[in-house]
Amino acid sequence: MIRINLLREGRGAKRGGVSLPSMAAAAPAEGAPPWGIFATILLITVLATLGYGAWLMMENHNLAQQIARQREELKKYEGAREKVKELEQKKKEYSAKVDQIKELKDKQSLPVKLMNRLVEVLPEGAWYTSAKQSSNGIILQGRARSIKTISSLYDNMVDMKEFSSVQLGDVRQESGQGEQVYSYKLSANYKPEPDQPQPGQAAQPAKTTGNSGN
Repeated sequence: MIRINLLREGRGAKRGGVSLPSMAAAAPAEGAPPWGIFATILLITVLATLGYGAWLMMENHNLAQQIARQREELKKYEGAREKVKELEQKKKEYSAKVDQIKELKDKQSLPVKLMNRLVEVLPEGAWYTSAKQSSNGIILQGRARSIKTISSLYDNMVDMKEFSSVQLGDVRQESGQGEQVYSYKLSANYKPEPDQPQPGQAAQPAKTTGNSGN
């Protein structure tokens, strides 16, 4: 009896001319993975990775260009640094030469000043035959036509502030000369005065002591 009923149902379906699709074939099977969603997520991940990689490449390229420019600037500064060192070395050498020249000038100016002062104190009728420098000062020897002329020379040296401890040695009359001549010997200490400031240089103000109100 059951078999006959199944056949009838099948025949009735065929007679209508319409066959309905099976519901089991149209619906996805339960428990199957969503491959479409996975593919979409994978595509987005790949695109994002490619975009980030391209951005990194651009950043690296820009950074490399910036580093190259900075290296060029550093090369310029290195050249300037070497130039500054060279100029500083030349400045030191020039300063050393100036100091040496100044020292030599001071040493040379001392005898010149001394000779000028000796000429200033020398009276008429007297002259020098020798001038020596010792640890204690200078020693002068000379001749004069009279003892009074020698005395005038002594007084002139005493009056000049640059000479100190002036001492007159033996005075003797020279024999065998056509005219009367006396020999003398003088010793003294010489200390030159500081140079006067040149025009345009400000003079050092004098130091004052005590209260100005008293």
